[in-house]
Amino acid sequence: EEKKRKMKPSKKSEIEFCKVCRLHHDHGPRHKYFPRHKDSLSAFLDRFRSKIADVRFFVRNPSVLRPQEESKNRVWCVFCDEDIVELGSSFACSKAINHFASSDHLKNIKQFLWKHGPAMDCIDDFRISEADVAKWGKKCQSLRKEDASASCGQLSRTSNGMSFRYHIQS
Repeated sequence: EEKKRKMKPSKKSEIEFCKVCRLHHDHGPRHKYFPRHKDSLSAFLDRFRSKIADVRFFVRNPSVLRPQEESKNRVWCVFCDEDIVELGSSFACSKAINHFASSDHLKNIKQFLWKHGPAMDCIDDFRISEADVAKWGKKCQSLRKEDASASCGQLSRTSNGMSFRYHIQS
């Protein structure tokens, strides 16, 4: 009976879609070791690293998000398959920052890396730490206070993403 189990013909893997390579295959889990997949994965992760680098800029340098810019301020999370839109946000990338620091995002990163490779040592490249979010929150609070006190004696203007402040003299 044991010989029969060992001699069973190998069942062909089911066809599945690889969102990294953007193709259907029947190679099963070994697909992630193929050179083409590794090259596609490297490019895929590099594109996301550049997106998260843009978001990290706003973690270090919080800026107020004007209502007319809300719909333009969005990012697609490839790990969670979620479009993060900043509608109703007070600060640039605030929803993205909170999303990239969430436990669900971390769980999805781990699932993605387990399924598609590479090693798990690059998890922190694709998330924002809770400590960074806490620092960002404090900076946002001080910006709110600064804007509230500045509205009495200063005029703020934004041009090409740069913020300028003019002191109004009586």
